[in-house]
This record gives sequence, C-alpha cells and structure tokens, in this order.
Amino acid sequence: MPFNYILTNLLVDVPDALGAVFVDSDGEAVEWVSNRDGPPFELRVEGACQAATLRQLGRVTAATGAGDLQSYALVGSQLTTLTQILPHGYYIVLVARRSGSLGLARFHLRRAAAAIAGEI
Repeated sequence: MPFNYILTNLLVDVPDALGAVFVDSDGEAVEWVSNRDGPPFELRVEGACQAATLRQLGRVTAATGAGDLQSYALVGSQLTTLTQILPHGYYIVLVARRSGSLGLARFHLRRAAAAIAGEI
C-alpha cells in the first residue's frame, strides 16, 4: 500500500512539516516519514501518545453532544501537532513548526487522510 508515498507527499506539501506518522487503533506506527536524520523514535512515540489524547477527546465530544471527533490540533510555542482521524480507528499525526501555516497543514493533512482512507 502506498502509505509512505502519501506521507512523503504530505511533508513536501507542508513546508514546515517535520514528520508524519500513520497509526493504528492500538497506537502502533504503521508507517512514518521524517525530515530529520536518524531514527524516527520520537515521531513514533508522538503517534502513540496521541492515542490517549484521541480517546479522551472522543469521550469529551461524545459527552457534550458534539458528535464524532474528526480532527484536532495541539499548538505549542515551538511545534504544532495535528491529528486526523481515519476509519477503523486509524489516524495520522502531522508534526510541524509553529511558524508554519496551520490552514495549509490542515488542508494537506485532510487530503492525505482521504487518500489513506481509500487504501484501508
């Protein structure tokens, strides 16, 4: 399946992106790409950590009647982490520099998510 290709294109399309990881419902990285040299341990850990955040936010949206959680962003002083939920409990996490365009990152993340959703 072309997951690596889709994630690589996501990094190309989002100039301030540092990495992206496609994660299963257990928080295990299925595929990942990074603009940094070296092992992708931090990126894989970020993907796994988002599993707990995803579950908690899902409970909040259900309790408030907001409907199913589709995506969320965590914006820090240096980095932004965007998570897009996919079918069957999968999700994609995109990590980018805070200085980048959040709108551009969301647009391309949704496009990548649609492509991956068509493959799973």
